Amino acid sequence: MEKISVVGMGYVGTAMATLIASIKKKNSYQYFVRGIEQNNDRGIYISKMLNKGILPFDINDKLFKKNFYHATRKKKNLICSNSIKDISDSKIVIVSINCDLKQKNKPDVDLQGFLRSIKTILENLNRDALLIIESTIPPGTCELKILPMIKDVFKKRKIKLTNFLLAYTYERVMPGSNYLDSIKNYWRVMAGLNKPSAIKCRNFLSKIINVKKFPLTELDSIRACELGKILENSFRATNIAFVEEWARFAELMNIDIYKVIEAIRLRPTHANIRHPGFGVGGYCLTKDPLFGEYSAKKIWKLNNLDFPFSKQSIKINNKMPLVTLKKIKEIFNNKIKNKKILILGVSYKENVGDLRSSPSLDFINQCIKEKANIYWHDPYIKNISISKTEKLDKIKNFNHFDIIVLAVGHEIYKNINFLHCNFKDTIVFDANYTLTRKQINKIITNKIKFRSIGR
Repeated sequence: MEKISVVGMGYVGTAMATLIASIKKKNSYQYFVRGIEQNNDRGIYISKMLNKGILPFDINDKLFKKNFYHATRKKKNLICSNSIKDISDSKIVIVSINCDLKQKNKPDVDLQGFLRSIKTILENLNRDALLIIESTIPPGTCELKILPMIKDVFKKRKIKLTNFLLAYTYERVMPGSNYLDSIKNYWRVMAGLNKPSAIKCRNFLSKIINVKKFPLTELDSIRACELGKILENSFRATNIAFVEEWARFAELMNIDIYKVIEAIRLRPTHANIRHPGFGVGGYCLTKDPLFGEYSAKKIWKLNNLDFPFSKQSIKINNKMPLVTLKKIKEIFNNKIKNKKILILGVSYKENVGDLRSSPSLDFINQCIKEKANIYWHDPYIKNISISKTEKLDKIKNFNHFDIIVLAVGHEIYKNINFLHCNFKDTIVFDANYTLTRKQINKIITNKIKFRSIGR
């Protein structure tokens, strides 16, 4: 079996490693995959869990779990190591490590931390290996930061640079019940440093991705591919922020903006207009729009570009949970002290067990500051790191609470029959377009107190 290394066994890296390990050629598996994690407490814990066939994070994808267990426990062609030296015999090395934001006086990209990891990889990389970077990074990082580093490291290793293979590709992973499928059966964009790099990357991706139905898009340069990833996510973040300001206007005019948006979506050119909601979370949309300005000023030295839309989208989206809180406070005459608030959904996205940058956590923290009593329920989350909250495993009696906030559109909440719940003065607040029209009609018909974002 051909040896592949995946550096960074997080949500994306583990999914990628699992997909590669599940690829068959005739009746045998084609690849032996070695995941690489950091040699620290967290990295050692992840590698131990993975080698036991246990995912260290919650995944709501049966196919992902099945293939992962088969690769780690039965076929054993997927293992995890904490030594970067173990990449030395791999002919393809995939980089799936984070390039994070760091907070000082203002948001900044931790590019140096990312580059230190790349340098360590280069010091142990097989001279004939293809290095594929799929991390989200500021445009220009590969050509202006990593390539000079490659030249320096390879010179010290006395390796000729003439045949070095470097490619960049980005996925469009969609967490949820089709997590693994969203890597295999979805369009992928790629670019190579040179023609041999592009050919080898294309050939490899064509073996693990359904390119017949979802053809690869090859861009002219790695910098174009890097920009594509940032632009995609910045567009989505800006789209959300744009609709958010119109939702406030619609509410003041007593208009149901969701009905308006559905009418607009009938026009094919406007089908991707977003709904207003509770907030933006996850690893990508909460930071990627800031990468444009960083790249322009810090990498390309273009100081006359400010990216006002991208920066403003982050500010607007960060405030979204507080918009819901403001509306709730208005219901209670601007005082929520001692009010019993039940939050339905604390993950950042529907039907996933991922808390990264969850707007629910921001909402809960602010409620606690204002001395509200917080209860929460989420079928995908075991615990949250916020004290002074109480987790509910089951919800039977809504009458115990002053208000119920539907923060995440988990499928389980779309099946709540509010007629069978015990109500008195409890208010139902749909903060994220979670309830169906049928549920809302029943709530209103039965004179249950109801409020909503965007209506």
